[in-house]
Amino acid sequence: MTVKSPVSAPVGYNRFLLLVAGLGGLLYGIDVGIIAGALPYLEATSGYTPGQLSTVVAAVLLGSVLSSLFAGLLADVFGRKPVMLLGAVLFVASIPVITTSQGIQVLVFGRLLQGVSGGLIGVVVPLYLAECLGADSRGKGTGMFQLLLTVGLVASALIGLYFAAAVGRLEETAGTTAEMILAAKDHAWRQIFWASLLPGLLFLAGAAGVSESPRWLFRKGRKDAALAGLARANGADSARDILDEMERNEAAARSGGETARDSLLQRKYVVPFVLAVLVLACTQATGVNSVFAYAVNIFQQAGLTGELGNRGNVLLTIVNCVMTLVAVALVDRKGRKFLLKVGTAGIFIALV
Repeated sequence: MTVKSPVSAPVGYNRFLLLVAGLGGLLYGIDVGIIAGALPYLEATSGYTPGQLSTVVAAVLLGSVLSSLFAGLLADVFGRKPVMLLGAVLFVASIPVITTSQGIQVLVFGRLLQGVSGGLIGVVVPLYLAECLGADSRGKGTGMFQLLLTVGLVASALIGLYFAAAVGRLEETAGTTAEMILAAKDHAWRQIFWASLLPGLLFLAGAAGVSESPRWLFRKGRKDAALAGLARANGADSARDILDEMERNEAAARSGGETARDSLLQRKYVVPFVLAVLVLACTQATGVNSVFAYAVNIFQQAGLTGELGNRGNVLLTIVNCVMTLVAVALVDRKGRKFLLKVGTAGIFIALV
């Protein structure tokens, strides 16, 4: 029987945590981008009005916003792991709801489920990583989540391109009737969503295999379970030191009578906090998620008909992914402020 050393065991588990984080980011990216390839075929076969199609697209964003509001509360009450599992289950459940839908109400409901799933995952996975990984690995965890999010956008674009090419070949085949093409397009948009089931199942399996956040367990008074979780992620020797530090911090907070909310409302934190929130809000207000959702339609209306529109979407998502890699590589060298300035300038130039 082989006994793992105290060092090698946490390394393996931390890699597993990073893998699960990556799958969460991948799922979030697919959540946002999968509709782009499906929308033209849904529009061609469903008979829905532009307003109804907009509702189908916006349902994910609405669900994400709503779930983001209470994701933190759910994670505090029930734990980080159950909420991650809930997000995975909702995503997996949304796929058959969407693909078997025969009416706008069921389709919108399925998209809402996807949005709620994305909101839960987007909030809880980074929180979970921050509480489980050591200080030297937290940046990797956040970077992995964001990078795989952009990879999810690329994957969804490639899925759309695959089915666009299949429909294009059918349209060019001699003897193909209009009914056959219509049936192929209906099949295409449903299969595009079915293709996103696998990453959902992988994330569900990964979330089931992780331990609960040690810091959440500690706050709930379950110190033995917290110590076991810390040992799994940091090794037995470091686990006791980390737990002792958590106990000292808790004692200091109690003696000072200061809560996390009180700390956040101190003058030196208020302005940076408000600025960070405004930056995030303004980034979303540029409509970047809507651009990804309507990318194929936008390219097709610009003259890139059929499969060419999907190729444009693939190129768009690849550029986004590559620039994320550049940002991850430069963030420690150039600093956050430099990247924020460059990114803001790029957004301004693109919109003008």
